[in-house]
Amino acid sequence: MKPLNSRRPRRPVPGRLLRIFLALAGIALIGNGLLGLPTQLGPPQLVGLLTWLAAAVLLHDGVIVPLSTLAGAGLARTGSRLRPVSAAILRGTLMAGAAVSLVTGILIKAQSEARNISALEGDYAGRLLWFWAALIIVAAVAIYAFERSRRRRPVAGVRSAHGTRSGKGDNRQNTRP
Repeated sequence: MKPLNSRRPRRPVPGRLLRIFLALAGIALIGNGLLGLPTQLGPPQLVGLLTWLAAAVLLHDGVIVPLSTLAGAGLARTGSRLRPVSAAILRGTLMAGAAVSLVTGILIKAQSEARNISALEGDYAGRLLWFWAALIIVAAVAIYAFERSRRRRPVAGVRSAHGTRSGKGDNRQNTRP
């Protein structure tokens, strides 16, 4: 009989080591940035930066999270017939589109108020429409492909009309009644 604490010491998993390394590198870069702020920004800019960060947190927690939660609940209700991978594609498409629209909206607003025309060149509204068109087409094709593959591929272990079992290459006749 083996003693209870005779377990071999666990070797760290390479993925776990990579996550630890990336977390430490991120913390070091954040610390470097925070230590450099007082030397590069004056007090008015620091107050402006802190105000902007506070507004970003409020926007995220007060607007974006509730809206995405409501959208996710609505998608779960209406998209219940979709496979999980298709529902994830749909949610990801809407979130990516919303994020790009938010950034583009800021650029469109800044472009309308810009004193220097060359600072913000480009047709942001037109490009946003093209982006949404491409995003919808790619998402629709991906969802269609995943949903169609579900209908074509038989479920493993389910008997077909001919008495054969599908999946794992087992297509022998079932001789039992």
